[in-house]
Amino acid sequence: MTDFSHDSDTRGFEFNRVGLVGDAHIYPPTVELFSQGAHPADVYFIQSGIMKLTRSEDNGQEILLDLRFAGSLVGSAAAIRQKPHPFTAITITRCALTRWSSGKFLSLLATDVALAARVREILSDEVLDHVSRISQLSCLPARQRLEQLLWQFCERFPPNHNSTRGETRSRLQLPLKHYEIAHLLSITPTYLCRLLNALEKENVISRSKGWIIISKPSELWHAP
Repeated sequence: MTDFSHDSDTRGFEFNRVGLVGDAHIYPPTVELFSQGAHPADVYFIQSGIMKLTRSEDNGQEILLDLRFAGSLVGSAAAIRQKPHPFTAITITRCALTRWSSGKFLSLLATDVALAARVREILSDEVLDHVSRISQLSCLPARQRLEQLLWQFCERFPPNHNSTRGETRSRLQLPLKHYEIAHLLSITPTYLCRLLNALEKENVISRSKGWIIISKPSELWHAP
């Protein structure tokens, strides 16, 4: 799950300055921006919100490949290579997106050296992130993968927290269904429920009316 949020100020300037301005729109949840196998018509920069990337195989199996957060550039690899999209991109929260046609995006890459350099960095970061994600799925216990995901949601969702006795508590609603989170973590929905119950029993989280309250979000972080 690529995280480009830490340098979003610089990147925001690059992708919004004169000459790079695209069509800016607000998209509600569940909007399919492009489908697997489609010709790359547009490239999207996520200003805010979360997308999911899904892929289906010939046997009918569908998996949730990954999530994309604010600061991600979605659809650029297929546009650059002029190859069909290898996944479907769908908004899972309200998203503010900047959109360019693939032709416009490629023209900008050919004429703007600074933009081309930044896009290379983003695509390289994605490759490195994929390696880290594969390693986590192969080596980290499922509980650590779940804790890491909860930490990522705490970091990226709009602030909804309070402090009690000097400790910051985060309150969030999961943007994915349980079976989707299970797919993302490569575990069964039943095992996910067991892990959440264990976290609640140990007072790491508490749950109330669809909300998850995390007493110490920083303790959920695990080094990649």
